[in-house]
Amino acid sequence: MTNSQLTCRICGALGNHPTYIGREMMFGTREEFEYFKCSECGCLQILEIPDDLAKYYPPNYNAHNIKISCSHNKLKAFLLKQRFRNAIFGKGYKVSKILSYFVTMVSPKIEGVLPFSKVLKVCHLKNFSARILDVGCGNWSMWLQGLRFMGFRNLTGVDPFISSSVEKCGIRILKQSIAQTEGQFDLITFHHSPEHIINQQELLTHARRLLAPDGVILIRIPIVSSYLWEKYGVNWIEMDPPRHLYLHSKESINLLGQQAGLELFETLYDSYEFEFYGSEQYLRNIPLVAKSS
Repeated sequence: MTNSQLTCRICGALGNHPTYIGREMMFGTREEFEYFKCSECGCLQILEIPDDLAKYYPPNYNAHNIKISCSHNKLKAFLLKQRFRNAIFGKGYKVSKILSYFVTMVSPKIEGVLPFSKVLKVCHLKNFSARILDVGCGNWSMWLQGLRFMGFRNLTGVDPFISSSVEKCGIRILKQSIAQTEGQFDLITFHHSPEHIINQQELLTHARRLLAPDGVILIRIPIVSSYLWEKYGVNWIEMDPPRHLYLHSKESINLLGQQAGLELFETLYDSYEFEFYGSEQYLRNIPLVAKSS
């Protein structure tokens, strides 16, 4: 770790920000990349953005290699929708109570940890007609598929790096960027995509443009304001050089939202054991996809 005169891309602070050398360890190339952590807003960011980022997203990269399945029981789906209507919107309690004797409501979970229903309550959606956009979802969005299972119907995903657009299971995934997207959405979600995007201010400005009045933006990102960064440093699995261009602190992501005219009103944490065993693996110089993983 050294100190250098650098300018933060988030808050603009010029100073002797501490720098760190991280290695590409997902695929085990061990190529080195320099990062710096802003001494003002705390954002950890790559020093020089590679000219060709695409080469770090090979065909076997997880987000571009998801299998799609639409199979479901229509009757069970209808009954579950009535139960989710009560769980998410607080409507139809008596119907949901009766149906509880016939069908068990198991809410899909984010990364197997945080129930969708808990997150959706925070988002203040009114009904299943809510317009939902998932940004940077890869070739398929398990988030949108989970919402479809619950009863939502107006579901769109966008990602400029997929091979082609697809429409399946009542979900549209479009090969385009958020800058190319039009319309209004009641909920816009970013599930571990902002850390991969070069222009952070532009990203949230476009999201603000697409947001309906009283709409909500859900941003899921790894944050450097964490025990994991303090414990593992450059071996923290979420540093993920060079794909993760920005590892925000709680302060820097709040500042970024303010710059786009947004207000941070709720924070939820959804880390799970992968953060630890993945980091321990890197600490032992074992790539994520290694046979000895």
